[in-house]
Amino acid sequence: MIRFDKGTSLRLACSFGVCLALGMCMFGIGRVAAQDAAAPPPWVAPDDAKKVKNPVPATPETLAAAQMLFQDNCVLCHGEKGVGDGPGAKTIKVKPANFTDPKLQASETDGSLFWKMSNGRGPMPAWKDDLTDKERWELVNYIRKLGKDAKQ
Repeated sequence: MIRFDKGTSLRLACSFGVCLALGMCMFGIGRVAAQDAAAPPPWVAPDDAKKVKNPVPATPETLAAAQMLFQDNCVLCHGEKGVGDGPGAKTIKVKPANFTDPKLQASETDGSLFWKMSNGRGPMPAWKDDLTDKERWELVNYIRKLGKDAKQ
């Protein structure tokens, strides 16, 4: 039989307090982790950027040049076929865009794709300082080609 004296009661009270404090800490850490895991707000290009038309025609030459650019700069995250399954995609919290998704192809204008590619957000780098305007527009044409290829 356990005897409760003043010392035992004090130890039990201290143990209970420590457990309560640890539990509250774990609860707080869990809430912070849950907030970090929340999806980011939608990435929407400004209205003026959405209206910009692609000045670069999609020719076999420009698409071939864009394919090389895509291989060099985009495959790591977006994958070979633009599905968003590149080897780097596993290391980032935000899933890269799937360029073969008909919803993305329909909802994004050429201007919005160009703007997003130029400015970046989160793990998506801004390419305006590394790629010329022409190269980025060629990539927009290539993204459109990836969407068409996926339908076949």
